Amino acid sequence: MVDSFQNQGIYLSLKMERPEKEESTDQNVRIEETIQMKKTINLLKCTSILVAVTGHVSIFINSSLILANAGSIGLTLIMWTIGGFINLFQAMCFTELAAMFPFAGGSYTYIFHVFGPLPAFLVLWGTYLLVQGPFWAFVSYGASMYILQPFFPTCRPPEICVKILGGWILVTFVALNGVYMKYVTKVQTFLSSTKVAGLLLIVICGVIQLARGETDHFENIMANSKTDLGSISFAAFFSTFSYGGWQVISSLMEETKNPARDLPRAVYITFFIVMIVYILTNVAFFTVLSPTELLRSDAVAVLFMQNFYGPLTPVITILVGLCCIGVLNASIMGHSRVLFAGARNGHFPSIFGTLQTTFLTPWAAILAITFLALFLLFSGGLVLFIEYIQVFSIIMTLMVLSALLYLRRYRPEMKRPYKVNIALPIVMLVINFVMLLICVITEPTRTGMALVLFFTGIPLYLIGVIWKSKPKSFNDIMYKTTVILQKTFLLGKSE
Repeated sequence: MVDSFQNQGIYLSLKMERPEKEESTDQNVRIEETIQMKKTINLLKCTSILVAVTGHVSIFINSSLILANAGSIGLTLIMWTIGGFINLFQAMCFTELAAMFPFAGGSYTYIFHVFGPLPAFLVLWGTYLLVQGPFWAFVSYGASMYILQPFFPTCRPPEICVKILGGWILVTFVALNGVYMKYVTKVQTFLSSTKVAGLLLIVICGVIQLARGETDHFENIMANSKTDLGSISFAAFFSTFSYGGWQVISSLMEETKNPARDLPRAVYITFFIVMIVYILTNVAFFTVLSPTELLRSDAVAVLFMQNFYGPLTPVITILVGLCCIGVLNASIMGHSRVLFAGARNGHFPSIFGTLQTTFLTPWAAILAITFLALFLLFSGGLVLFIEYIQVFSIIMTLMVLSALLYLRRYRPEMKRPYKVNIALPIVMLVINFVMLLICVITEPTRTGMALVLFFTGIPLYLIGVIWKSKPKSFNDIMYKTTVILQKTFLLGKSE
């Protein structure tokens, strides 16, 4: 793929050229060595990754947000259903492009190929700054919080303890992803099962409640439903983002054995499982909790289990903690490949486009995101950046859907192993545009700041990519640094 981009004249590289005064040595050979990642992801592993990241831990957090805007139990369940189908249709659109371009990078790769280097660089920059680092920190923090909660039954765990354990969890799974990729994908199946197990435990408790006749909250299921457009729009908005995270899998296509066959199947299986379990989980919540109690809770699953059967509370907290770890593990696998793909195409320093020659994993790309995540985790800036994720996700989705429609219009002859009905990307484009308008109208400051951070990528692109005649001293330093890192960590250039 990189060669094809070069032939089209759009391989704009940050790769450091060898200083003129240096003679050809073994260092040159190492830099030009090409290696590839292993194809280790089959249908089962693809599905387990998707199950883990789709909706991440939103069912334990966003239920109160959706209920607050829907007003009634019945409308809340409808919104959870609508949000699931919106994400399923968007995932189908992404799958068409993933099957056409089965390479690392996901959204970045599609936009690079269709719209060129600048839009792709902006997506890469926005993904790194506004999604990857904040999300890794957020999930690590959430895993730590739930794991520590049983040891502090009457109060919130100390903040410093939560951050230290969260940092340890993050570093541990970064190390595992860098060294034991084959085993990490196997562990992911177990971690995904903990999410399903936790949700099924809640569903079973709900069934027991229904069998006991605890149906008081369902007697007038549509009572207090809100009818104004603003509230309904927000309920749909939150339900849509409650199923997010599935985009990660498109970044792993280069390591998937048969992406054109396995990804569509994994998408259908995942959303069938997640949608049914999420809706049943919400039903279970209302067999124990009143709408008022649910609205007041930030940890719905914990409150549910405390009210249903207290001794099971530590079990649900541990399962949710493992669920968070599963999301983190899958995110490390997927997000790092986006930065890796960008560096291969010259949009980040070339060191981030290398693979560790023994384990064939993108160490440099993984570590670059890890440092940002750790900084956000311990600096206190995490909450601020988390608020920007939704805005950037909408922008990225709009660009990807536009790329799909562009290819349908101007490149109809391209091979499409998987193809969706043309109405889907059109409808999804309209829905995402409406959601962006909602963000602009209701949260102009937050949306404006997210856009400012997104467009800071333009001067970075001009300096880092377009500006070819950088000072020789700068090139010398970058080149020597790259060679030292490659020799120290045995990093080789990827094809």
